[in-house]
Amino acid sequence: LDAVEDLFRVLDEDELERLKAEFVSGLIRMKVFHKFKFLGKTFRVAVDATNTVTYDYQHCPHCITKKHGNKTTYFHYVLEAKLVTSNGLAISLCTEWIENPETDFDKQDCEQKAFKRIAIKLKKYFPRLPICIIADGLYPNEPFFNICEENNWDFIVNFRDGNLPTVWEEVNLLPESKKVKTETYHKEQNDKIFRKYKWINNIEYRKIKINRIEIEETVKNIVTKNETIKRFVYVTNLEINIKNAHKIMKTGRMRWKIENEGFKEQKTTDYEMEHKYSRASYLAMKNFYQCLQIAHLINQLCEKSQEISQLIKEEVLTTKYLWKRLIAFMLEGEFTENDICNLDIGRIQIRLAK
Repeated sequence: LDAVEDLFRVLDEDELERLKAEFVSGLIRMKVFHKFKFLGKTFRVAVDATNTVTYDYQHCPHCITKKHGNKTTYFHYVLEAKLVTSNGLAISLCTEWIENPETDFDKQDCEQKAFKRIAIKLKKYFPRLPICIIADGLYPNEPFFNICEENNWDFIVNFRDGNLPTVWEEVNLLPESKKVKTETYHKEQNDKIFRKYKWINNIEYRKIKINRIEIEETVKNIVTKNETIKRFVYVTNLEINIKNAHKIMKTGRMRWKIENEGFKEQKTTDYEMEHKYSRASYLAMKNFYQCLQIAHLINQLCEKSQEISQLIKEEVLTTKYLWKRLIAFMLEGEFTENDICNLDIGRIQIRLAK
């Protein structure tokens, strides 16, 4: 790995970014993800930032800093745009580092500024990809709406209390009769789930038309008799109706997949995203991070394939157990020349489980 470190200290970070984009573009061309399209039209792309490494000293001039009393902590944050699917995939499309410039600056870099840069990358690498951006409550603002409109992207974003006060004021002034409503009910294992939907279309915000949907979800457990009530609010540029209200809600909630199947998976398993892969070089650290994203991409295709999913289901196994078996085989198994030659069987097709 010393040789890898030497290479990564001089390798242009865009090289691995382009390689990753080419991998994903190839999968899209082969229609691997087409069955997971939202409303049969767009690919869901979740956008969020996370901390990769933390220091109690300044690792490099680009560190983001936070002060707690007399103590200063230094971070490296990264913004990701990941393609997310209903079967649990979270595949990195683009990466943008949230970093301060080496020269003097008035304000630190932030997620909002980084989104403007990652949007340019996303359009560059995937110019014709139909996209629906999913994001948290940090994003409902005029620059975000304009970027989506300019790129012809759909969006569904969390709408927190207090975001866009003029929109909230308009919503609160409208009588209940102006809000379209519907209800759904279904059962999941021991839970009865009731949902009430209320939405308003064509709310004007600074010459931009947005639509708002509010969902009240009541979950009643049949066994414990416990009852929980949750509330979700989203804004979108998609016109909301009875047919798509539930699908818009489900897509908005899929933002958590970038947190769970994306960042959490990479931090708490053997990917060890928060490990300091290169203490001396910021550029090398970025290149190690890109390799991690490519490795996670490849492994997800295997883990979510029909063959592996069926094996886990039938044998009551876990993905972690299968990885341990594979590592043990690679460490202790014996390979003959014929075994290696037989691996060269040409192209294969991986079918993803639903």
